[in-house]
Amino acid sequence: MLNSTIAIVASLVAMLISIGVGVYLRRYKDSVTEMLGMMIGMTFGMMTGILVGYLVGAASDMFISNLIGVMVGLVFGVVFGRVGGLMGMMDGGMGGMMGGMMGGMLGVMLQFDGTYIAITTVFMYALYLVSMGALVRLVQQSAARGMAIDLVCKMQVNPQQSISMKYQNVVYYFCADSCRDAFAQNPDQYVKSAA
Repeated sequence: MLNSTIAIVASLVAMLISIGVGVYLRRYKDSVTEMLGMMIGMTFGMMTGILVGYLVGAASDMFISNLIGVMVGLVFGVVFGRVGGLMGMMDGGMGGMMGGMMGGMLGVMLQFDGTYIAITTVFMYALYLVSMGALVRLVQQSAARGMAIDLVCKMQVNPQQSISMKYQNVVYYFCADSCRDAFAQNPDQYVKSAA
């Protein structure tokens, strides 16, 4: 078994790292699309939940590790998934629940050998840190691309991956065919409201 003090300290460190990354990513909130927000919520929920669930599971029993892992994953997924709206919160919450349960089960299963716990702890922490770093990089790259606003539904869209239409020598971008079709029926209305 993992020493409970080590498990608590390591869990708190992971949660502090997640909070730090989440606070840092808030500066990009205006560039976050709904899809990216869903990925943010899922990554925070899943990775924080699985690591904390694992650490607590390696030091305690299945009930406590699942309870703490799921609660931590759920909170981190929902709080940081908010940038993606309701879908970001839902995906973050679901990812947190799954991550917390999986981590708790893994920690409890490895309690029979201290060597396995040590190796897995290093691996889990490395996986967690790589995931957080990759998430930061993904958000930074997304913000650097420059986003466009769908004039119909006001959603942010990536110009490189969205539907477009040219009107009066200006290209407008849309999240879906339905928004483009609505714009095409009365483009002056949407252009004036955007101005």
